[in-house]
Amino acid sequence: LGVAVGSSTQIALFVVPCSVIFGWIYDQPMTLGFRKFDTACQLLSVALVSQVLQHGNTNWLHGAMLMTTYLLIACITWFIPE
Repeated sequence: LGVAVGSSTQIALFVVPCSVIFGWIYDQPMTLGFRKFDTACQLLSVALVSQVLQHGNTNWLHGAMLMTTYLLIACITWFIPE
């Protein structure tokens, strides 16, 4: 499970800067200026995943906590004005 988290982190650290560079190539305005909500969601998800993986085993409550957090972030994102 740690390998999955590590590889997804490496992909994210590679894809975001590459998308900015491709944005420059295709003349699309893409920056690394994220909103405070986006940054807070990223920090929350990293904290939750690290707490779940820290013990080495999980139960239904950990899964329910992760799913509820995902659902809350999706609902809040739906209602945030652009």
